[in-house]
Amino acid sequence: MQHVKKIIQITLVALGWFVLAQLLIQLIQRLILRWVPLLNHGLGAVTYQLFSTGILVLLLYFYYRRRDPEAVLPFTQQHWFWYFSGAYLAGLFFFTLVWLGNLGLNAATVHPVMQSKMWPWLLVLFIGYIIQGFSEELLTRGYMLGKLLKTERTSVAILVNSLIFAALHLMNTGINLLAFINLIAFSVLLSLLRLRFNNLWVVVAFHSAWNFAEGPLFGVPVSGGVSDALVLKTTSHLGFDLINGGTFGFEGGFVVLLVLLIAIAGFVWWEIQRPKISNS
Repeated sequence: MQHVKKIIQITLVALGWFVLAQLLIQLIQRLILRWVPLLNHGLGAVTYQLFSTGILVLLLYFYYRRRDPEAVLPFTQQHWFWYFSGAYLAGLFFFTLVWLGNLGLNAATVHPVMQSKMWPWLLVLFIGYIIQGFSEELLTRGYMLGKLLKTERTSVAILVNSLIFAALHLMNTGINLLAFINLIAFSVLLSLLRLRFNNLWVVVAFHSAWNFAEGPLFGVPVSGGVSDALVLKTTSHLGFDLINGGTFGFEGGFVVLLVLLIAIAGFVWWEIQRPKISNS
């Protein structure tokens, strides 16, 4: 019973941070957007939504940086750039596999949309998706997983963390059972990466790259959001929802599940073969 109470307490605190951040975002939106019309539509609106998630990053960082930095904020300073770069490339690689799988199964078509005037927007969204990745990872693989690992078995901590991560997307457009399962699988993979490296740079980079490839690069809806295609525009075919995820985007299809399960299995095999990395 004590373990259940602790899990509920950690979950409620995590949800509290999420709600507080959303309220502050709404407040700032009311104060700013009326004076900056560019942020009310199109890429400007996408940019505002991404950058505004930085509020949650600031809340968590300034609250836990002295209270519990080892559990909540395990950012390795040594070789951080190489950790980030390697994980970012891995995130791009795995979503590219998802994209190619959907094209190969004739579940989607693609055409280029890149224009020279869009390069600045590509850079802005690159930064924006990193900020978004920070916000989600600090909350889930940072606070939640870090706190749960102190009192619960690793398997329980990963399961609870993954269920909450998936639940945070329940209000997204097009969410269904398969999409929910895929979000759990995605969270399990990131949780394993967090445990393997004890380093949030890795999971932030992987998550950010996955979303950046999904949206601006390949033009696929990001977890049910509006596509912000800048390089390529990928259109899902009707009648292939189980493969391409329908309105939720590729994250709601079987191709994503297959790629994630392969990645998890490969990671587990790799973990068995190699000793645990120490950042000390």
